[in-house]
Amino acid sequence: MIRAIFDNESGLLWAILVTLAVSVGLAVAIARRRSAPPMLSALAGSFTALVLAATLYPIHPGAPAPLVCTVQRDLVGAMSSPQGLMNIALFVPAAFFTTLLVRRPVSAGVFLTLLSATVEAIQAVTPGVGRSCDTADLWNNALGAVVGCGLAFLLGRRRSGTTLVANRRDLARGSLALGGGIAVIAAATVPFVTVVPADATENTQAGPAQRAAAATAFHAFFGPNAEVTSVQYVRASFEQPGTVNVTGATGSLTLAWPSGEPVTGLVGPLPAQAPGDLTEDAAVASATRFAQAHFPWALAGSQTRTDPQPNSGGARTVQWRSRVDGVLMPMRLDMLVTGSGQVSSFSARHVDPPVLPKATVTEESARNAATAAHPGFAVTSAELLAQADRDGVWHPRWMLSMRRPEGQQPAALLVVRLDATTGAPVTT
Repeated sequence: MIRAIFDNESGLLWAILVTLAVSVGLAVAIARRRSAPPMLSALAGSFTALVLAATLYPIHPGAPAPLVCTVQRDLVGAMSSPQGLMNIALFVPAAFFTTLLVRRPVSAGVFLTLLSATVEAIQAVTPGVGRSCDTADLWNNALGAVVGCGLAFLLGRRRSGTTLVANRRDLARGSLALGGGIAVIAAATVPFVTVVPADATENTQAGPAQRAAAATAFHAFFGPNAEVTSVQYVRASFEQPGTVNVTGATGSLTLAWPSGEPVTGLVGPLPAQAPGDLTEDAAVASATRFAQAHFPWALAGSQTRTDPQPNSGGARTVQWRSRVDGVLMPMRLDMLVTGSGQVSSFSARHVDPPVLPKATVTEESARNAATAAHPGFAVTSAELLAQADRDGVWHPRWMLSMRRPEGQQPAALLVVRLDATTGAPVTT
């Protein structure tokens, strides 16, 4: 994820400049003590520092640690993508000048490959970085290191007075060092992350229509100059729609596919980053302005509810729900508003009110039926709502939560659904 380099982020540019200045100074100082060429030391140090600045700079300081590492099966597809080519190019100059400096191509390649593996591990477990661990990045970075080391080796062979060592002994030692280093990094990381297999070309690569929808939605939420850094498509499964996941330096969105409508998003600071003394009216006003701009369908004929969020810097949730003839409709819109009045995140479901048969089963009748069917349990809550069956036909249904009275063993919870027109239990 190095596209942030071109995202006009002054913080990243300053981080690169400071890192380069420090690394050049250290490299030259070390070179003088070890009688190494100062210019080569400065170049090798600066390009290695550039790698670290580009891959570890926090592009989303409020993001939690992902604790996920994606294992790509199609490395060729990942390598040929624009992101893959950028990752390859990033490591070529660092490998080239490091090889000329140490005169051992294998050692330089192993060092930079292990550096890339360490970076991926850090991205997986470190909060506030906003990056993702992906074996495709490791593969592409290692390939860039091989290209850079190879170019330096070829140059050394053509120039008199330059000797670069690359023999069988070096290859054997390098293989052992690489394998051992990867094993240590994996042992330190795998217990804390979930390893997710993925296919870079079939499972997560977005098509032109998905990328266009992602860019349109992202610009609508974050402004016309906001840059999209990643678009991934997850195919539909288990009767669920597909999703398009869009990320950038300013936030993230998830779109339902093929509708392209936003269903979730991180669009502002986390509550801990923007505390304040937010009143209920101010929270509703801020969330309503956001809804008018992005979810006008949620405001017609709906009711608003707000709830404070304990230990969240004064943040509040604002919810919109709609009822027709007492039946809770499937539409919903939830927003988290920080204590300073900024919308932090949202969750939305846009479904037009379905046409339903009249609900004839009263709440009292539903409670009595549930209690009779489950002796020893008491109804704790009941909600009349619209639900679709497997064929997509909507019905009014009672959803009742039940539990054993306190002190009775074994403690248990139940959720019972009853058809509100017939009173029959719903099991599917």
